[in-house]
Amino acid sequence: MTASPTTGGADALSRLWHEVVAAHGDRPALTDGHRTLTYRQAHAAARSVAGRLAAAGAGPGRYVMLHAAAPLDAVLTMLGTLAAGAAFAVLEDGLPEAARAARCARVDAALLVGRGPAPRGAALPWVDLGPQLDGTGADPASVPGDGASTPGGPAYAMFTSGSTGEPKAVGIGRDALHGFALAAAARLGLGPGDRWLQLASLGFDVVVEEVFPVLTRGGTVVCRPDTAVPDPEELHALLGDQRVTTVELSTQYWREYAHWLDVRGATTPAALRRVLVGGERMDPGDWRRWERAGHAGLVHVYGLTECTVTSTMYEGPLPDDATEVPIGTPLANADVSVRDAERRPVPPGTVGEIHIGGPSLAPGYLGDPEQTARRFVTGAEPGGGRLYATGDLGRVLPGGDVEFHGRVDDQIKIRGHRLEPASVERLLTADPAVAQAVVLPDTRTRGTLLACLVPAGPVTAADGVTPVTAEQRARLLAGLTAELPGWAAPQQFFWTGALPKNAHGKVDRHALTALLTATGPDGDTATGPDGDSGTAGTPGAPVPGAASGANDPLDVVLRRFRELLADPGLESDADFFASGGQSILAMRLVTELRADFPGTVGLRATTVFDHPTPRRLAQWLATARTRPVPAPFPPVIRKD
Repeated sequence: MTASPTTGGADALSRLWHEVVAAHGDRPALTDGHRTLTYRQAHAAARSVAGRLAAAGAGPGRYVMLHAAAPLDAVLTMLGTLAAGAAFAVLEDGLPEAARAARCARVDAALLVGRGPAPRGAALPWVDLGPQLDGTGADPASVPGDGASTPGGPAYAMFTSGSTGEPKAVGIGRDALHGFALAAAARLGLGPGDRWLQLASLGFDVVVEEVFPVLTRGGTVVCRPDTAVPDPEELHALLGDQRVTTVELSTQYWREYAHWLDVRGATTPAALRRVLVGGERMDPGDWRRWERAGHAGLVHVYGLTECTVTSTMYEGPLPDDATEVPIGTPLANADVSVRDAERRPVPPGTVGEIHIGGPSLAPGYLGDPEQTARRFVTGAEPGGGRLYATGDLGRVLPGGDVEFHGRVDDQIKIRGHRLEPASVERLLTADPAVAQAVVLPDTRTRGTLLACLVPAGPVTAADGVTPVTAEQRARLLAGLTAELPGWAAPQQFFWTGALPKNAHGKVDRHALTALLTATGPDGDTATGPDGDSGTAGTPGAPVPGAASGANDPLDVVLRRFRELLADPGLESDADFFASGGQSILAMRLVTELRADFPGTVGLRATTVFDHPTPRRLAQWLATARTRPVPAPFPPVIRKD
């Protein structure tokens, strides 16, 4: 497509889709390895979905909540919702029921849609789109509005963490989505031969980047059969078998894939041209090792939900003297500037707060004028436009690239998600035993959270910190997981009699992080305000039940657990996830164990979830037999 990223109009997004379908009707638009839809077929299915939604009450300005287990279903439903002139939002698998209800209420959703019977606890009218998604539903002669929407009408909403404990809903307009799709496609040089693998959580705005830019150029969205995250070996197979040209990975996930390639002495598949990486700071050493290995080109992406996914991109090579990987230069639909506390632009090289403006900007937070006024501001210069104050610090380098320099507040990134620690801290202090809570990233795992708690009653040790007991941890987690997605719940909890303070009387988060890191989840007897005790364990002590042989599975597995979780006293019956592990670390564990036990078939990250202790995982390894296993994704059938 040659349309300008600034093309406006009442229905620019819909017109663009119709142009692409007319130009690329017989090319594959969507595939999940089992089912492939051409652009013409995807358009017909989307119109069928749109007709069903319109008949149920969806229309311009109304939100439709997607509850889809299969990514291909989700993408078709997104297209159908837009064709009905409505906007979509996604309810992720595993989201607590209370959080689902809160999100539906936040956007004042009209419908809950998906395939099959209504999910448990559905608070909205349910629409089963199975017949429309399968192509067996009635094909409407016309769709009311046929996707038309007034300028500025919403296209989708995504949810971000809020300091009050309630998620913030960001509504992105159809014109903003249209402009972003064209700008990203142009920057990446996408074309009809591109195949973009859809990996992100369907409730994470990266899915928008994985779907819409490539569809503007007649390329193919390669969907997974389900929402399970493949481990690095499975990812590598997907990329090769499906001839993927573009994939986007979170920084942690990319690091695990890079490690797997290093361990195997492998390189990225030949068809893969680019790997987008973002969500957290990228280490320059990791970038340079990837470059030296001759893998597919890297693109460092930066953006916020409020500004339509991605606003800047950087492509290597990385200069020899670079101490940070730049976040790059703006896309055509974004204005990026670095400003001081008075919203005035600062000279190049000066650190200030990154601000983003331009047509990519959201109108604000749905139903939250206070937060909208705080974050969506106006530039101080004469005629200054509307801007989003990101809270990120940065500076402009001599060549024009922007370099990230941390945060101006306490907001953190966990596994690519933005989190206001206060949202978790408020839930923790709802427990009557907790007077104060501080939530921090775990610097050992780089993908989980720690929580340090001041008790409402007396605690045995007023100085330093002590781990909570297993019973206390279970109680605290129960309160969190009823309200939050799993990634937002701390995995380690500690009691302290007093929190370290800085010269201004505020909690010194850096000092507290150092204290907790030095303490570690060592399993020493912990006594909390309830007076109960945990189980003892001494670092370096013999492992109960472990054999002495260096190649004994339990010895090997226990050593890997201890290394990855930075806990030399971890015992053979300790739960990987209760000890600070998470899905990304499980991938690393599997990579290491595959090298320790070559030839073992069927060892995946899901195996760790099913066998989460060293003893149980060692027993599985000891009894595993080499046997054929189904391919995780059907290969592309080539006619040559």
